[in-house]
Amino acid sequence: MVNTLPKKCAGLLACLALAGCGGGGFDVNGLLEAHPLRLDGEQVVLSGEALDCGTREDLWTVSSLGGERSVGRLSQKARDLQFSDDVQIGDTAVGAPYAQIRGSFSVKALQVGSIRDEDVFTKLADAKVAVQIDHSCFQNGMPLLMGIKHGQFSRSTNPLFRFKMDGEWTMDQIVH
Repeated sequence: MVNTLPKKCAGLLACLALAGCGGGGFDVNGLLEAHPLRLDGEQVVLSGEALDCGTREDLWTVSSLGGERSVGRLSQKARDLQFSDDVQIGDTAVGAPYAQIRGSFSVKALQVGSIRDEDVFTKLADAKVAVQIDHSCFQNGMPLLMGIKHGQFSRSTNPLFRFKMDGEWTMDQIVH
């Protein structure tokens, strides 16, 4: 008769170890969506539909800069929605209209990328995130937050969020 106790104990220890890998309550989606985030000078990509709607709704006035470049000069209505700089149109480096926002915004985490430990109390996670702006122009195609690639805002790069553990996990800042 073979002693199965060591195998059972090893199996139980493996199950306990795996149960501990649940991230200690670390949920990027929940953490990003739990409270409005302070976004200070972050860039968001606008859909063509949102750009056109914003023009119709007098959020900005589009003026040509020559060639393919244009700018949407913000109205007070857009500034009240916490847009903080004119809409840029035709920038080939970005490939879509974008604008700067500044204020507290609710966000929707659409896709979480990699998560890594910086130290015991700090984690970094990249995520594709949509910003909720309280206006009908931005309900169907919510603006997407841009990340940084080679020192420039890029719509092909997810923003990198830093989370800190201080009794519980909280989003600390967007890393640039």
